[in-house]
Amino acid sequence: MGQGLFGQGRRRILLPLVTSALFAGSFVAGKFTTLDMGPITTSFWRYAIALVFLSLLVRHYGRQSLRLARADVLPMALLGLFGVVGYHVLFFSSLRYTEVANSAIINAFSPVVTGSLAAIALRERLLLKNYLGCGLAVLGVLFLLTRGQISTLLQLTFNRGDGLMLAAVVCWAIYTLIIKKLSARYSGFTISYYAALFGVVQLLLLSAWEGGPWRAISPASLGSVLYMGIGASGTGYLLYNLSVGAIGPTRTATSVYSIVPIFVALLALLFFQQPITPVMLASMGLIGMGLRLTLATPQALPLDPPKE
Repeated sequence: MGQGLFGQGRRRILLPLVTSALFAGSFVAGKFTTLDMGPITTSFWRYAIALVFLSLLVRHYGRQSLRLARADVLPMALLGLFGVVGYHVLFFSSLRYTEVANSAIINAFSPVVTGSLAAIALRERLLLKNYLGCGLAVLGVLFLLTRGQISTLLQLTFNRGDGLMLAAVVCWAIYTLIIKKLSARYSGFTISYYAALFGVVQLLLLSAWEGGPWRAISPASLGSVLYMGIGASGTGYLLYNLSVGAIGPTRTATSVYSIVPIFVALLALLFFQQPITPVMLASMGLIGMGLRLTLATPQALPLDPPKE
C-alpha cells in the first residue's frame, strides 16, 4: 500500500504490535510469581527458559547464526547486562520503594529517553512529525496512567524507588541502542540469543543473593515463568530486536511502550474484570494518532529490509 505507514510490508506495524501484546502479558503473569520468587530468581528462570526456547530455534536458523566476531563479544555481553539484568533487577527493586503508578509513569518516558540518546549517540534523525507523534503517544500513555488527571503528575513525590526506575529506563534505552548498532551485522535472532545467554550467566551469579534459583515454586508461578520465558522474553525480545532493525530505536520504543498499556487494559478486563472507561478510549485514540505520525516515512525514502 505505498511507501507510507504500510510501506515495506506489514512488518513495520506487526513487529511492534505483537511485541507489545507479548510484553503486556508479563504484567498479568508477573502477579503470580511475586509470592514465592524474588526478582533476581524470577528474572533468571524467565531468561533461562527463553534461552532454551531460542536454542531450539537454532535448527531453523542454522548454526551459522551463532557465529560471533571476537570484537562483538563485549557488546553482546552488555546487551545481557543492560537489557536483561539491569532493566529487570532495577525495575523489580524499584517496586520495593515506590508505588506501581510511579514506576509505570516513569516507564512511559522510555521513548523520550531512547529518542534523546539515539539522536546523540547514533545521530538518528526523524521527521518533525515523527517527533510530534512520539510526544502525542507519550501524552496518551500519561493520560491513560493518570486516568485523565494529568495534573496529578505535579503532585508526585519522588523517592529512591523512582530513581531506580529511571535507571531501569536508561538501561533499556542503552540496550535498544546497542541492538541498533549490532543489527547491521547480525540478525535479530542472533542478538536475542546472546543477550539471553549473557543475561542468564550474570543472573545466575547474582541469584546467590536470594539463596540461589533452586527452590520449589507453585504451579501458578511455574506457568507464569514459562509464559514470560517463551512468550515475552523469547519471542517478544526477538520481535523487539527485529523491530529496532526495521524501523529504528525511537519508533520501536515509542510504538511498544505506547501500545503495551492498551493491551494491559484489555488483559485486565479479560482476567480481572476491570472495565474499559471513556478515559481509556480517549487515551487509545491519542496513542493511535501519535503512532501514525511516529511510523510515517517520506514517500521517497525506502527502508532496507532487516536481517531475519
